[in-house]
Amino acid sequence: MTATPQAADHGCADPHDHTGHDHPPTGADVVRDLVRGLSVLALVLPALGLVLLLAILPLAPSSILVLALGLALGAAQLLVLVVTSLFVARTKPRLAVNPGLMAVRSAAEEALRVAAVLLALLLWPDDARSELGVWLGAGAALVWLALATAQTVSTRLRISRPSEWSKQAVATLLSERVTPRSTVLMRLLDVLGTVLFQLGATVLVILAPVMVVGTAVLSIGSGLATLVLQRRTPADRLRSPWAYAPFIIGLLTLGLAVLGLTAL
Repeated sequence: MTATPQAADHGCADPHDHTGHDHPPTGADVVRDLVRGLSVLALVLPALGLVLLLAILPLAPSSILVLALGLALGAAQLLVLVVTSLFVARTKPRLAVNPGLMAVRSAAEEALRVAAVLLALLLWPDDARSELGVWLGAGAALVWLALATAQTVSTRLRISRPSEWSKQAVATLLSERVTPRSTVLMRLLDVLGTVLFQLGATVLVILAPVMVVGTAVLSIGSGLATLVLQRRTPADRLRSPWAYAPFIIGLLTLGLAVLGLTAL
């Protein structure tokens, strides 16, 4: 039944008309939007890997094994992350937010990058350095993309299933007034930053091995930004410029690599 003009004139609004009323999201709304956003992200990340491979096809080296070596580099870096995380979890959990541990991890990852670069130069001496660097970096980036995709799918499943963890996660988003869209967007930016850094850092190191010092500093900077964010509330993380540091560092690293390639 619609309200009559007389009722409207006397301030009696239609009880079924919710126009102008702002209702805060419920837990069910957050779960639905977060599951939807994570589902889209789980499709976008593999698509980014495909786009990356198509983009670097013009720089294809003489052997596809260069990409395999890049995948091995990414897997070795991931192994460093897993080993250090397990060590911290079983010994001193407080080390997880220790800048020293982050520096050691970054140094180990960059040492592995140098080893992969030197091996590539030894195995394929006739290939252009630019081709080797791009495909090595792409291989490492694909490993981190695969990890991010697996984590996204796992988080989506955990959120969609009723559990104490999912209840706490949703309650945190509601209390901090963090939208699922912003959560998914920040996750995408973090992954993009990692991909750009892996590609750019490998190119820089293969063009000039001494650049490993610069890539290590940039890697440590990205890790420190992550540590700073871990000490803040979810709402503060979104408002903090540190939240964009990994993406900006990745973009900067790739930019320097492109400058190096154009200078050849």
